[in-house]
Amino acid sequence: MEKKFDIPGFTYFKEKNIYTGSVGNIFNYKIIPGENFSVTVWKGKNCLAKTHEEDILAKQEFEFTANGLEELKNWLDTKHIETIS
Repeated sequence: MEKKFDIPGFTYFKEKNIYTGSVGNIFNYKIIPGENFSVTVWKGKNCLAKTHEEDILAKQEFEFTANGLEELKNWLDTKHIETIS
């Protein structure tokens, strides 16, 4: 199976680092750590700040734990499949 996401490990997020990535020019995501992981997925070539609300595909929160990060990765994979289908 092809690796789609190169998301850092939990330690990266424990330091309150934000992570943004994309697959091609159509599927973008931003992960913000806090009390929970907050994830936004959008389509298009723009950064999130320049994206129109109608291009935001989904927003989701996950528990701020290593297991929550794994759930987040699985959710991103599902959203990516939905987007390209």
